[in-house]
Amino acid sequence: MAGNQKQTGTRSLTARTAETSGAGAASPWRRAKIGAIIFGVVLVLGIALTLSGGGGGTDDKGTPETPASSTPTSQAGGSGPGAKAKTVKNGVPVGYPRSKDGAAAAAVNFQVARSSPGYFTDQALRHQVLKTVMTSSALASQQAQDDQTVKGLMAALGVTEQTAPDMVMRAASLGTSVRSYSDDTATVRVWMSEVVGVPTDKSKMPVSGTYSTYTLILQWQDGDWKIATIDQAEGPTPLVAADQSASSTDEMRLANKEFEAPRYAG
Repeated sequence: MAGNQKQTGTRSLTARTAETSGAGAASPWRRAKIGAIIFGVVLVLGIALTLSGGGGGTDDKGTPETPASSTPTSQAGGSGPGAKAKTVKNGVPVGYPRSKDGAAAAAVNFQVARSSPGYFTDQALRHQVLKTVMTSSALASQQAQDDQTVKGLMAALGVTEQTAPDMVMRAASLGTSVRSYSDDTATVRVWMSEVVGVPTDKSKMPVSGTYSTYTLILQWQDGDWKIATIDQAEGPTPLVAADQSASSTDEMRLANKEFEAPRYAG
């Protein structure tokens, strides 16, 4: 658990991502590692926060994928030159170049969009985001899965209407790797740091951090990149420095109000 490790260095966890996922695959928040607590999402952490990922489906047959030798994008998050979104729809940057950097930037921004407090507390917003980022064939399945998992997650966290405004839910990209790419399909891995919890004295889950690796299969649909499937695994996880300790509940609550959430890439 963040704040309790008294060692330095990094701990590499074996990724269990799948290149091809169908209905029932693990979702973005499947594993959430918060001490000994087990939740059962996207979004988020190394304790089993189970949100079955990417309803599958292929909308475009497209051309055969060509291996990309897991090439990293020009910058963490894929926000290199030419990879910026053209506009914002339903709060999500959209309109990416039909390129490796464009696919990587889309993967990061779509995961960030699915990692905000509002995504978990506002069903209408969640549905808008999914309609914006998912392929037409994967939308219904992903929406049903996210709704079910979010309901369970909120109950596990003990989030109520009164505590919802204090809920911390943030994610930021630490890097991307394009595993394969064609003009119609791209497989992108995103290494992300996530912070989740409720900073109250009686919280069922204090604010805790985790690291995940998400594998997104993107398809080119209606002139933009869209998510066809999502898979998640524990990511490379650093240990907390020996001279650091967890912040108090009050400190975390104030920090959540003072600091803006990580911006989108590109």
